[in-house]
Amino acid sequence: MTGMNSFDNKSFLARIRGGDFAHPGEEDAIDLVLSHVRPAPRETVLDAGSGLGATADAIGRKTGASVVGVDLDAESVGYANSRYADRQFIPGDITKLGELGLPTVDVIYAFNSLYACEDLEACFAAFREVANPGARIAVFDYIAYDAAALAEADCLPPSVHSMAEMRQAPERQGWTCTGIVNLDQAYIAWYGGFLARMDENREALGTARSPAFFDEVRKKYADMRQCLERGVLGGALHTYAFGT
Repeated sequence: MTGMNSFDNKSFLARIRGGDFAHPGEEDAIDLVLSHVRPAPRETVLDAGSGLGATADAIGRKTGASVVGVDLDAESVGYANSRYADRQFIPGDITKLGELGLPTVDVIYAFNSLYACEDLEACFAAFREVANPGARIAVFDYIAYDAAALAEADCLPPSVHSMAEMRQAPERQGWTCTGIVNLDQAYIAWYGGFLARMDENREALGTARSPAFFDEVRKKYADMRQCLERGVLGGALHTYAFGT
């Protein structure tokens, strides 16, 4: 069970997290990222892989910036537009941003979305197409420390990127890495809390889908936490600037 990116599955995870978030740490993670890359109120922000919309909305609320989200899943985009009317959400492939008629942007956020993009360089090439001069990027995501062991665990797709890939692919597209924040221990703690919330709400969550689905999802995230504890998988915040 490597895929949780359908609308129904994202909705199930949102029930666990207590909000329409598709990444660990929820608002705490957003605050952490904003402490490193924060848009000014008049700047335009892209949330790449915006899911159900809560992250884009939180960024807008906390900064006053204009936020547009892009997500491949049209059903999630429809939900986000109906739920968060102050933001704009557009269905589309984040490797083809230049085809979507987006405004040019000053800051780009990607919260646990680029790990699923097999062509990381295409993502950063697309970011360049919609970026204003001096644009910044913050990528909050998984890191593959041991790709073979991670593939064997089968808790994430094989496209999870290494630290080297997270530096080299952006640089080939004109983005300079300006900082790396290690989040290995934070991810372990966040997923520990996630599993605890699952266990506390087992009956209601099992009823929402099925007990068998609950068990399958719990195993997936328990395996992920084990990969984090073993050092097979990690988490990091990478920040980038364009043309510096």
